[in-house]
Amino acid sequence: MENEKDMGTVVSDYAIENFKNGLNCAESVMDALVRSGALKDSPEIVGLCTGFGGGIGLAGYACGALSAAVMANSAVYGRPEPWKVDAEVRGSEIAEKYYRRYNRMVQDFIARNGSALCGEICAPYGDFHCKERRIGCLKMIGATAKLAYEYLQMTQDEAFALPYGPNLGGKE
Repeated sequence: MENEKDMGTVVSDYAIENFKNGLNCAESVMDALVRSGALKDSPEIVGLCTGFGGGIGLAGYACGALSAAVMANSAVYGRPEPWKVDAEVRGSEIAEKYYRRYNRMVQDFIARNGSALCGEICAPYGDFHCKERRIGCLKMIGATAKLAYEYLQMTQDEAFALPYGPNLGGKE
């Protein structure tokens, strides 16, 4: 059986293979996590990612690979029944605990790629359809699939203790 470090590489390799075979960035990451067994398969899970390619329908906003990494972690560690959380703490609980995992993941992604926005990541290549941009995205997609896998290995208690990076709530 492969150890966790090796499984991260397997996930990365699957994501790269997926992108080479025509899946978009978000689909590539999510399918790699499913194929590796890091996520349970369901008929809808990869389909949920289709619209996130190219920064949400080629609009250049949130990177699709990053969006899939966040969705994958939410599938495992998100609040499955938020309505069962007491109404007085429901809103504050998510910021106090849950958002830390995703905030840190975004900060790690930005540290590696310079931005979380597809348009900014791809801008240096000029032509979105050029070979160099595709190669750059290919590498980034593999690294993001591995990042998603690494965060999936983090327990909920570990994630709840993560420090916040910059955020709208001013939390630390």
